[in-house]
Amino acid sequence: MLSVCDLSMNFGQKVLFERVNLKFSPGNCYGVIGANGTGKSTFLKIIAGEIEPTLGEVVVEPGRRIGWLRQDIHGYEDETVISVALRGHREVWEIQQELDRLYAAGELDDAQTARLGELQERFEELDGYSQEPAAAQVLTDLGVEPELHQKPMREIDNARKVRVLLAQALFSKPDILLLDEPTNNLDIPAIVWLEQFLADYEGVIIVVSHDRHFLNRVCTHTLDIDYKTIRLFTGPYDVYQAQEALARAQRSREAGRIERQVARLKRFVERFKSNAARSKQATSRMKLIEQLSSQKVVPSSRIAPRIQFRIARPSGQDVVKLEGVSFAYPGGPAILRGLDTRIDRGERLAIVGRNGIGKTTICRLLVGELTPSRGAITWSSTVSRAYFPQEGGALFSKPELSILEWIRQFTATQDSNAMRAMLGRMLFSGDDVQKPVGVLSGGERVRCLLSMVMLQEANTLILDEPTAHLDMESIEALQEALEEFPGTLIFVSHDREFIDGIATRCWVLEDAEPGQPPRLTDWRGDYAAFRASRGME
Repeated sequence: MLSVCDLSMNFGQKVLFERVNLKFSPGNCYGVIGANGTGKSTFLKIIAGEIEPTLGEVVVEPGRRIGWLRQDIHGYEDETVISVALRGHREVWEIQQELDRLYAAGELDDAQTARLGELQERFEELDGYSQEPAAAQVLTDLGVEPELHQKPMREIDNARKVRVLLAQALFSKPDILLLDEPTNNLDIPAIVWLEQFLADYEGVIIVVSHDRHFLNRVCTHTLDIDYKTIRLFTGPYDVYQAQEALARAQRSREAGRIERQVARLKRFVERFKSNAARSKQATSRMKLIEQLSSQKVVPSSRIAPRIQFRIARPSGQDVVKLEGVSFAYPGGPAILRGLDTRIDRGERLAIVGRNGIGKTTICRLLVGELTPSRGAITWSSTVSRAYFPQEGGALFSKPELSILEWIRQFTATQDSNAMRAMLGRMLFSGDDVQKPVGVLSGGERVRCLLSMVMLQEANTLILDEPTAHLDMESIEALQEALEEFPGTLIFVSHDREFIDGIATRCWVLEDAEPGQPPRLTDWRGDYAAFRASRGME
């Protein structure tokens, strides 16, 4: 159905991948992984025909349709939600547009009447009349409420725009489905629905994602973009990890073997290069050194930051108490009502729930950015807090500041050398620390915010969506650091693998009856057990 032949792609001197040959079979889902900037989105764009490769070609069987979820969510601001979704079946959408123009033209001549008949016949062949109900159902399943379907895209938030474009890619079930970060801005119920939808998909699926749980649930194969090539592994992400660990060990052993052999040969040459009787042997070994030195192992593009959260001093046993806490925004529905609870030292509390249900509001209440409508939140005097906000834009309000100048705002105890060393561990090395924060990518901003949190050496961390914009290596490094963190942790995430690896307690927010605040389940255990209890896996 789909194949790539001798595919190469480079931008100037930067080579993404070379001479790649792959075949994609129906019924399989291929997860594309790799460090940021290695060419994952570029690979999808090449398959979709959006950009031309440097060399090679993409072969698609004639008549096969491609559906594509792009990362760019803008461009349809004046179109209605349902119209944007219907664009997913391009031929049906174009026929519908032409039919609408002919119907609006009033009296038709003979040629227009003939054309109208042709269009109506083709529209029925493609089952055009069922497309709008199908698109509407997928929109609703993804959490885009029916009352929004006739609204223009400019009137809905970015999270819903992503869902509209996902519905565009999915609803008509194309033969080849390209998904670029489909779980971005999706909450866990929507991700679970998407997993179930893809499980029975009969076409080819190629998906770029940093969500490890999602990749393990949906992928039959893994494509790793690294070492200037694309390698195919059979199995989901966990299987790839195990296979790659073995291959990495083998590469390391091979590199070590070559280095040891070269060292032995150099010692021989140094010893006998001036010995006339052994000069020919020395010369032959010098040629062998050149050959072995040329067999350098291509370095991996993967670089993980080194994250470590230290604490200046531990807290007492009682960290924070919530007594009768209620909250509602002015004129809005209640988010909390009469919450009584306590968080103790060493607990790792995950706050989970759909987008917009109130998770960030709870974080802002805890850090004092918002004040409860009723009740009190009391922190122990021994607690020191560090807060990672989901929307950190306000912290970058001076875009002209360098990274080093920016980070200096958040500590009075660290000198420049310590800050440079810490930024180096977060992959800001050398002159990178002089880069203005106004030009940073999303992933770089997150690494800056994590650096800010680390510098504070707080015994209690409140992290709101800390994995957003991070690549796989950074997410895994962050998870390992938090697993080792000796203090108290409160965090929001939609990454189930991340939650499962860290949380010992969960506040699960779920919709209640109209007019009532969300139900808050205080689950004393890991999130995987909660999902199993609700049949969410």
